[in-house]
Amino acid sequence: MKLRQKLAMVLAAAMVVTAVPVTTMAKSTNEMNKVVSIVEGTILDAAKGVALDMKFDANQTTQDTTTTFFLKTEDFEFDKDAYTTANQTTGVYVDATTGLKVEILSKTEAKVTVPVKVAGNKVSIPVYGKVLKGNPAIVVDGEDSLATSGKYSLATGEVVTDKTLTVKAGTVKNISIDGEGQIADIIIEEKVAGGLQNDAIITVSLPNSSDLNFKEVSTLEVEELRGLAGQDIKVVDAKLDDDAKTLELKVSGITSSVSRGGIKIKGIQVEAENAKYDVKTGEVKVTVKAEKMDETKLVVANVTDFGVKLNIKEEVEVVAGKDGKTVQVTLEENAIASLNQRQDIYFDIEGATITSKDIKIVEGKEGVVTAELDAKKENVIGLVLDTAKIDPAKANKIVFEFEVEGKVADAGDITLTASSRSFEEDIQIKLGTVKEAVKVEAAPMTVKVGLTDQKGGKVVITETEAEMLPRGKEIVVEVAKGSKSGITVTDAKVEAEDIQIKNVKVKDGKIFFTIDRTSDELGKITISDITVDTDRTVPEGKFDLTVGGDAISKHTDDVITVEDFFVVGTPNTEDNTTNGLKKGTGIFKVGERKYTVNGEVKEMDAAPYVAKSNRVMVPVKYVSDVFGVNGKDVLFSKENGGTITIFAGNRVLQVVNGSNIALVNGVKVPMDEKVTIIDGRTYVPVGEMARLLNVEVEWSNETKTATFTNR
Repeated sequence: MKLRQKLAMVLAAAMVVTAVPVTTMAKSTNEMNKVVSIVEGTILDAAKGVALDMKFDANQTTQDTTTTFFLKTEDFEFDKDAYTTANQTTGVYVDATTGLKVEILSKTEAKVTVPVKVAGNKVSIPVYGKVLKGNPAIVVDGEDSLATSGKYSLATGEVVTDKTLTVKAGTVKNISIDGEGQIADIIIEEKVAGGLQNDAIITVSLPNSSDLNFKEVSTLEVEELRGLAGQDIKVVDAKLDDDAKTLELKVSGITSSVSRGGIKIKGIQVEAENAKYDVKTGEVKVTVKAEKMDETKLVVANVTDFGVKLNIKEEVEVVAGKDGKTVQVTLEENAIASLNQRQDIYFDIEGATITSKDIKIVEGKEGVVTAELDAKKENVIGLVLDTAKIDPAKANKIVFEFEVEGKVADAGDITLTASSRSFEEDIQIKLGTVKEAVKVEAAPMTVKVGLTDQKGGKVVITETEAEMLPRGKEIVVEVAKGSKSGITVTDAKVEAEDIQIKNVKVKDGKIFFTIDRTSDELGKITISDITVDTDRTVPEGKFDLTVGGDAISKHTDDVITVEDFFVVGTPNTEDNTTNGLKKGTGIFKVGERKYTVNGEVKEMDAAPYVAKSNRVMVPVKYVSDVFGVNGKDVLFSKENGGTITIFAGNRVLQVVNGSNIALVNGVKVPMDEKVTIIDGRTYVPVGEMARLLNVEVEWSNETKTATFTNR
């Protein structure tokens, strides 16, 4: 074998080997049994109960299998004495139930022996020792054993230090530019139980550059948190420095607890450094210090000019015609006395309606916001905030709730506008959106006065999402109630896609049907071949159609209006034509299936096209239909590959697939392009079609449309 062939075989074998996926055998599943709060120096002992739980895969072990591996530590020291069990060597721990054996080799290493076939194949290795500064963790070295190697943190993710306390600010307060006000609560929390010592000193300092000073206070409220709850903790001394920029607080009454706790100091007051000048607007920051706590800067207030804020808790989306949703609005003064107590606030809503006269007050005095009703005291047209019910001594916050719903004509944003004579300009917020449940598209219907059984028009109802039209609910389609009488619907064709309907009927001029089964995707209902009678009292003009019923809206008078659906033309004084065809105009466009007959848009199952000879070809059936040639006047036979006979007024036309010779009343008429049948539809050139029917035609090269007219 040649050297080149041998190398090729070796490379091929190597490719096969590397293509085989590597299967990793399951070993043990390891995790710490709990997470406890720790700082530098924390002792983990039996009382803390921290352990590394290990579960071995039963499928990879056999009866009486024993495995040995090692534990190492990072930023943690084993306590050898703590692992000594009764009648054992110092530093050796044995679990009598599972047979687990832990031997402490040094402060940072232990040897572990496990009989794997124990109950549930699970053991818990206790973790006893001292936490050091850093990222304390237990590391499993499972090489050549049934244990999975890995690193398991003893902390909650942050670097362990000797700091036993943390501090944060409560809700940030707004202070007016006169400087008078209260800063946010100061919250001190323990990282470990016992971190906050009795008679602790806490200092709160303003920057020297601040326009504010602390006010001298006689008492401050202290709220005990969690593990310190129920203790009688107080600020027993509050001292200001000479510049009133630093407040020193002594906190007493603290006793040790078994779980972490904290305190919340409330009521720290500030004032302007110089009462003659306004305080600069912006954030107010303080620095908080205490033993065993990092020095921390906090934002505790905002200095703001007079005014109000308007907010919404969460924007909502409501479906038109369906159930409403509750919105929660908050109006808040930026500073004390921002609102004039003699100037009420009026709220107007656009894009939706408020459903109830009852307005729920979440925060604020009962009745501070009420509904404004229409003249008949039936419907809510807006809301009013009674400023006489606000507290003039504080920056008020008023939270209120109400329900909004969308009518079927609504679609888009819902907005709330607040106005008052005391406002420089109105305040507007978005409450949410109204989403349509269905979309309605329509092709208008042209009718004449004094005729029966006039057929045409189309209405398509399409869901915006599945199941928008509920089962068992009804849809009603009718001439709009406000329209002139004299147009009566007598029949219609109703078809459904991806939704099932039943009980289709036309009664008293209305089309009724019921949703029998909801949709899986987007249900679509098509109403076509709408048949109407018109009497001679109907004036010329355009009249609306409505789509309603409880499937569309929960309110009976809430309907979708299809404007200008019925187009009433001149009275029926149609003259006879010399060619025996109906008067009319039809417009056909290359490449489009929609065509227009006397202004009414229709759709065909074919489309005009341009032949290789650059002749525009149109479908015979639909052009003939424009001038009153219906289905029974068009005959097809398979003779000669397809022969079409058309009875068009006082003419009998005959064309043959693939031939450029037509017969008109038996006389051969040559055409400049052959007849073509595509997908069952017969096409002839535009000009030849007009000549065969004896009608006029105009071709627009710009719009690619052919307009056939019979006058």
